[in-house]
Amino acid sequence: MKQLLITILPIFFFSCAVQESTSTSSHISETVIRTPQVFLPGLVSEEESTQFDLVFAPDNRTIYFTRRKGEEKQRIYTASYSEEQGWSTPELTSFSTDRDEYPNLTPDGNTLYFGSERPIEGRPNLGNFDTNVWMNTKSNEGWSTPTPLSPTINYVQAEGEQWPVSNENHFHTVDGETFYLCTQRPGTAGIDLYQTTKTTSGFTEPQKLPATINTEKYWEYAPKLSPDGNYLFFQSYGRPDTQGGDDIYVSKRGVDGQWQQALPLGPMINTGQNECPTGITWDGNFFFFTRDEPSPEGDYGGISKIYVISMEALQLETLFEE
Repeated sequence: MKQLLITILPIFFFSCAVQESTSTSSHISETVIRTPQVFLPGLVSEEESTQFDLVFAPDNRTIYFTRRKGEEKQRIYTASYSEEQGWSTPELTSFSTDRDEYPNLTPDGNTLYFGSERPIEGRPNLGNFDTNVWMNTKSNEGWSTPTPLSPTINYVQAEGEQWPVSNENHFHTVDGETFYLCTQRPGTAGIDLYQTTKTTSGFTEPQKLPATINTEKYWEYAPKLSPDGNYLFFQSYGRPDTQGGDDIYVSKRGVDGQWQQALPLGPMINTGQNECPTGITWDGNFFFFTRDEPSPEGDYGGISKIYVISMEALQLETLFEE
């Protein structure tokens, strides 16, 4: 696939229904992207690294994403845009000190949630693999020291439990009140999608999303909601309608407020490689996802790149009319 340097430019302000403040809209400078293109090749999508889960700040001038170089643990990087210099070279964030991944910003851009393998003080890691959701806040002095969420979200593993039980890392919101996460809780067969509500004292007990999204047999993870709250994208593995590997599915919120039966995105997005939803610009114009690159031997080479396509090119309304 031809790799194009995609530049996103802020052009006007609009009022977002899910937040009180205004945020800058963005657009691809030349045309609507009707087929997936690698996002900022050589800058964000490096050839020798794997990149995933990119999120934009509300003004679309700053991005955060996960990068893993070789055998190193993945970390969270950031880059900024200016009219004079374009996109800056990505740098490691000040707070990313361990295996850190899947950054997600609140609509005001001042709180960042991410998954991390860093230990929680006073709580031993009793499982083979334990990631948890951490958060930090932004001020004029920069980002604060991250703190873990409570055990309501970061379920404590019991001795002998194996990965991916309690593998909390995704924590996504578009309104700062309702959050979507994926986890495997005791007594369940696999990873599923849940939602929780932020309260004055923390978060409510996560509630499993309906069977139109979750399945008993297959895993569902990596939830990403469209900014208007009408579409929920997620990653799933092994379903009968798969194109191969992990594919991206989407559910539409009906007029009754309920989630409709999730459907796979078409073969333009889903291939024989692994695909995962990454995020959507706050104006709802552009959809980002990651795709594994095949190795010369034809299997998964451990390298993934971030792709971008216009939301209108996904033809979601048509998808749910069929």
